[in-house]
Amino acid sequence: MHIMIRNKQFIREKVAERKKYLSGKTIADLSRKIGDRLVQTDAFQKAKCIALYYAMEDEVQTSGLIEEWFATKKIVLPVISGETIDFFTYTGKNNLMKGIWGISEPVSTELISPEDIDLFIIPGIAFDHKCNRMGRGKGYYDRYLAGINKPTIGLCFDFQLFEQIPAEIHDKKMMLVITENATVSLHHQ
Repeated sequence: MHIMIRNKQFIREKVAERKKYLSGKTIADLSRKIGDRLVQTDAFQKAKCIALYYAMEDEVQTSGLIEEWFATKKIVLPVISGETIDFFTYTGKNNLMKGIWGISEPVSTELISPEDIDLFIIPGIAFDHKCNRMGRGKGYYDRYLAGINKPTIGLCFDFQLFEQIPAEIHDKKMMLVITENATVSLHHQ
């Protein structure tokens, strides 16, 4: 167990080091490419209700996707409360507030149940070629998605995609992982 934690810490440090050298313009350009790849997937095309996330500044940016699609698809965003994450309907930029981690969250009373969400699009610190995901270590998504069998797509930059990362039994695998240059599928192992 200690080796895995050390490995996770090493991966987090390696990714953080690479992120330091990304300009805002580079992040925006790469995010646009990743978004273009995402919207072409069958899962995105078929989904009526999509759980997205409002990105931290060093993550794949999603605000453009949210703005582009919320009029034609139901976009729901996470709201963190204590140890849990729930999803609420996004109704526009004017209905956002900063949440616990400084991340924009919707000000909405329309709580969406997991059964009503067709697709989950999820950030992460690192992913691997077996579609494992390593988050920030709080476990919000892993707890929420436990027992839910819906399509999940992880978004990351190329340098966040590793051959293999430490994975535990409770870690939720992604159906797809999309970077600016690759789409890795759980079903094509």
